[in-house]
Amino acid sequence: MKLYLSQKAQFQYQALKGKSTAYAAQVKAILLDMREHPLEGIGTPQLYNESMPDLWERRFNGSGMILYSYEEDEDYVVVLSIGNELLPSHEELPSKIRKYSEQDYAAIIKQMEANRGHGDDPKVGIFWYNPSWNELFGVVTHPARDYTKANASNGRITCSELHEDVWRKEYNKQKYHGDGTGPFIGPYENKPRGRIFYLPDKDIYEVATGHWIDEYPQAKQLILEEFDLPQEKTVFQYAIHWDIGHSWR
Repeated sequence: MKLYLSQKAQFQYQALKGKSTAYAAQVKAILLDMREHPLEGIGTPQLYNESMPDLWERRFNGSGMILYSYEEDEDYVVVLSIGNELLPSHEELPSKIRKYSEQDYAAIIKQMEANRGHGDDPKVGIFWYNPSWNELFGVVTHPARDYTKANASNGRITCSELHEDVWRKEYNKQKYHGDGTGPFIGPYENKPRGRIFYLPDKDIYEVATGHWIDEYPQAKQLILEEFDLPQEKTVFQYAIHWDIGHSWR
C-alpha cells in the first residue's frame, strides 16, 4: 500500500516534528500502520462523516486527528490533514474538500503516480538528537534522488539548509507562535546534531556526527529510520564540527 501526504499534511507533519517530537513519533507510528492497514489499527480508525464513505480519521494524543482518504480496492492512502492543539485544526478544513474539479483531480492523480514508490527513498539532511526522549528533532530531509550533481566537498550531496539557520527559525516560531517552551533553547551547537551526505560515485550514505554518538548509540537506528537509509550502504563518520559545542565560527 502506498501512502501520500497532501501539501498541507506535509507542512503540518514537519511543523509537528519541530514542536513536539513525542507527538510526531505517535503520528509516524500511525502513518506506518495506516499504510499496512488502512481501515484498522492504531488511532481507532473511523469514518469522518457517514455521508463520505472514503473519508476516514484516526486520533493521536487525545485531541489530535489525522484525516485521510481511502477507497476500498485502491492501493494508496492520501493523508489530507494532521492536526492537534499545536497546529491548525482539522476543523479549519473547508467543507469543499471533496469539490475538486475534474482537471484538478486528474492533476492530483498524475502527481501521485509520478511519486509512486518514492516515499521511502533514502534522504539527505540534518537533525538534532534529544537524549532524554531518545528522539530526533529539528529534522530536515530531502530525497537524495532530487539532486543531479554534488553540492558538497569530495563529490558529496546534502541539503542546503544549515543547522544554525534552521535553529534560528524554529526558535522564533517557538517564541512567537507557541508558549515559548520547546527544544530550541540555547546555542544550536550545544545539543547533539548531525548531517546526512550521499556519495553518488560510491553509492553510500554518510552520517556525520560528533563523538556524542558513542555515548548514545541508540540514536543510530533512529537516524536510519528517519532518513530511510539502507543499513548496508550507510557509514557513520566522525568530524569535530559536529561535536557538542563546536561550530564553523
